[in-house]
Amino acid sequence: MKDSLSQPSPSVNPLSLAQLVCRAALPLDTLQVLELARHIWNGHDYIPFVWQEWLADAEGFLAVAEYGNRIAGLGKLTRLDDDEWWLEGLRVHPDFEGRGFATHIHQYLMGRWRSLGRGVVRLATASKRLAVHRICQKLGFRKVGEFGAYERQTQSAGERVDFRPVAAEELSAAFAFASQSSLLPLSYHLVDLGWQWAKPRPAYLQRYIAASQAYWWRNQSGLLCAAEDDEDEVKSLLIRWVACAPQLLSDLLRDFACLAAQSGYSKAAWIAPMQTPILEALTSAGYQSAWDFSLYIFEYAEEIN
Repeated sequence: MKDSLSQPSPSVNPLSLAQLVCRAALPLDTLQVLELARHIWNGHDYIPFVWQEWLADAEGFLAVAEYGNRIAGLGKLTRLDDDEWWLEGLRVHPDFEGRGFATHIHQYLMGRWRSLGRGVVRLATASKRLAVHRICQKLGFRKVGEFGAYERQTQSAGERVDFRPVAAEELSAAFAFASQSSLLPLSYHLVDLGWQWAKPRPAYLQRYIAASQAYWWRNQSGLLCAAEDDEDEVKSLLIRWVACAPQLLSDLLRDFACLAAQSGYSKAAWIAPMQTPILEALTSAGYQSAWDFSLYIFEYAEEIN
């Protein structure tokens, strides 16, 4: 399916958009997409590592923007559930920045979303990407959360940490515990699925349990889901979902650092909600900010008919 923008914004050069075509991505686009990715984040873009998986995703939609015979940009719409979707991988080649291409790709993907499903679409973007913020506001998205990366070095102190895996038959009890946790509203009622944030669902927790990544803490005083983060040279164990009384959080975070050490990791980390009680617990447990920016979550919601 191809698309062109019939009524471009007055600030956009109409001649540019007249030659821009958004369409479904094809395997033949791979070489040009990889070339585009070389210019993103100083050559450290993750797109080359997920491109084949995204091409094979039959439930979502992967788009490229074609300008003449060049791939000028791309974006991905991912289905998390029937009524929950994620926008990711929005890219524009540096040669084509400032022409309204990102807005056009975003609009095209939203049009595809309306043809595929309803409910909620979210995306994440850095706090310093003001152009993306303006696109989100223009298209009716609202900011619903802010997260920052925190980490600490682990120490092999030989301490016994009171974590045990959540058993498959404990799914209902574990989800009930997590849903009733006072940390959930402090987390904007969102959980991390791996650079995708969504409302808690039993199916999401079940995936962590099946992967042996969900733990009870201190005789079910807390619940933790964690997975390896191998994006940096030093591998970290990264918190994805945590539930406990706020006054216990600093103790849980200290114990998590010990769990990470005993599991062979040099760092314990969390892309944490930027809320005062959580930030105070992180500081108390010895964690420090790892980024010079934060991550904004934007959301667009429509009623399900």
